[in-house]
Amino acid sequence: MAVGALHGQLPIAEVLQGSVFYPASALDGRPVKYLGGFSHSFVYADWNVSQQSLTNNLDTFKGYRILYSRAIERFELCFKSVQPILPELSNGNQDRLRRETRVPPYAMWTIYERLTEFDEAHGPQRFSLLFIGGEGVETFQSLYLSNRCAPSVIALSRCDAFTGNWTQFFPHKGILARSVMLNPSGTPDYIFCDYRSKPESPWPWYSTLEHTVAVPYGRFRLWSRGPRSTAA
Repeated sequence: MAVGALHGQLPIAEVLQGSVFYPASALDGRPVKYLGGFSHSFVYADWNVSQQSLTNNLDTFKGYRILYSRAIERFELCFKSVQPILPELSNGNQDRLRRETRVPPYAMWTIYERLTEFDEAHGPQRFSLLFIGGEGVETFQSLYLSNRCAPSVIALSRCDAFTGNWTQFFPHKGILARSVMLNPSGTPDYIFCDYRSKPESPWPWYSTLEHTVAVPYGRFRLWSRGPRSTAA
């Protein structure tokens, strides 16, 4: 991200295209840790994280300092018409979704710069984090579809039962997967997930295992399109 781009309106297409999109992210920095350098732009969405909680934790990426940070207005995010991919919900469930929105909607954009005492092995010189205080499916459709962009990676973790979601994100017939795969502007090259430590990809379009990362209580796996891999 060029320094000159930090002045004026958010360069939303530059932030979204080729990004890592992480719905139901909480304050989980693992995608940045493991995918930093692969992508320099991360888009997080979680309706359970308040703006104050985010602010209190923004300056906690090891080896990085905040170069620039500000609140983002809605008009900077979504300003083109979009035909939404609607979830198959009854009106009662749609009302429940609205009632269960945990925090007032907000957006924060932060640019991080690597500290001089850390080298390239630690991570990229700079990366961008756009954090949306909102629901994952709605955020994906509003951002990527309206701006005619596609992420390079979908990150999935902590997004099934007992996490406060109104729907599950892992099922490949679910509304998130359908929203992502029906995006007319393109689909991700990869899915990065922990899928409850199972060795297979949750979305069948991504069947080639590219990389495995051991983390406490499980593994993250990076899957790409192609023939199914037998690697563990």
